[in-house]
Amino acid sequence: MIFTNYNINYLNLLKITISFLLVGILAKSISKTPSVLLEIALLGSLLFFSLIYSAQKFKIKKIPTIILIFFLLYLFIHTLTATLIRPFIIDLPFYDILLYNLLEFRLSTISYFLPLIFIPLSSMNITKFENFLIIILKLSIIYTILEQILSLGGFRQFFEYFYSNAGIVSPNQIGVKSLGMYRVWGVVGFPQLLGVFHAFGIFYMLYKHEKLWTLLSLVALIFSTSKTAYLILMLMSLLYLLYKKQYAILLLTLVLLSILSLISFNFYFYLQDNLSDNFPHFQKFMGSIVGFFILIFYVAEESAPLRFIEGGPLFQLLTYFSENPLEIIFGKGLTYSYISSGIAETELSKYQYLTSDFYILTFFEQYGLFGITLITYIFLIYPLFALLKNKSVLYFVPIIFFLSMFHYPPHIPKLMMVFASYPIYKLYFYENK
Repeated sequence: MIFTNYNINYLNLLKITISFLLVGILAKSISKTPSVLLEIALLGSLLFFSLIYSAQKFKIKKIPTIILIFFLLYLFIHTLTATLIRPFIIDLPFYDILLYNLLEFRLSTISYFLPLIFIPLSSMNITKFENFLIIILKLSIIYTILEQILSLGGFRQFFEYFYSNAGIVSPNQIGVKSLGMYRVWGVVGFPQLLGVFHAFGIFYMLYKHEKLWTLLSLVALIFSTSKTAYLILMLMSLLYLLYKKQYAILLLTLVLLSILSLISFNFYFYLQDNLSDNFPHFQKFMGSIVGFFILIFYVAEESAPLRFIEGGPLFQLLTYFSENPLEIIFGKGLTYSYISSGIAETELSKYQYLTSDFYILTFFEQYGLFGITLITYIFLIYPLFALLKNKSVLYFVPIIFFLSMFHYPPHIPKLMMVFASYPIYKLYFYENK
């Protein structure tokens, strides 16, 4: 057997990979290209060995697992189809399209396959590995808190220089504040996703009964200044009360949140109508929330960026499917995100990301009704079903992941995706001994 006495080595490779992802931004800041290649090599090796292991030893015992595997095959076939067929649709060489598809697969699609890297753990005692994950989370919490405190203390330029070297910071992110705090990048490297990552951490710490670190995870989430994370935390708090069967507290919380929301929005619109400069932090915070919901329907003026001239992303999506009705079932196919600048002047521009502000719409555009149904079941419906059956609090994590798709693409940072993937592994593949 190929995997005789492999367990320790595989576990070490898994720990080394996650540790490298933790310091990935530091590695990119020192030397970007080698660090990216090393990341690919480590994740690719884990997936390769995991697939060999699964082919030899893993047995599918439940229908939800079949659905997850079918979802992964669907993503892979989608990418393969785009690679083989797209050269016949647009006038570009096969190898150019192959390169772009491989880049996009590396950037995003491969993330959905990461639950597979944990399958070999089924033959091991996973307690020590889970403790290792908790250590990684604790280090990330400490870093976020320190980054915010040091930034407020006058060391902001150091972090901006550090992240600029890693190719992470864009000019519009320099010196940006929200609620009187800086927009920090943390170990994730995305201000939009850092708070969501720490929302994962809250439920990991609850899972391990780490009360102090649960509180520190909450602090780190607040320090991220991510409005998406704040909203998700509010929703998860309500779901947690339902999970704990605290129905009276749940009802009271719903009433108080409704009153607070009504007062906040009314006060914000009052300040706007009166052109008031009072409470600037509050106005900026509420304005970003209002703007987020307006943007999805937004129809811009001619001076606006090209992608908004014909309307907001929802308008664009509906327009596209109305003109291409046959594609609504299986989608447009693979689209391109961070490599879009390189394809702007080519025929591939028609396959640019619809939007990164509402990634759920882009996913729908790519994979159609079939794909959106599968991912909704995997990351929302089945985990929610498990929670309602009073199973592990860890299954809050995939729900958080799904909700975050309504804003920024949560699968881009590989460290974040590892922590989103482990509960998926536990839910779909792990069998209690």
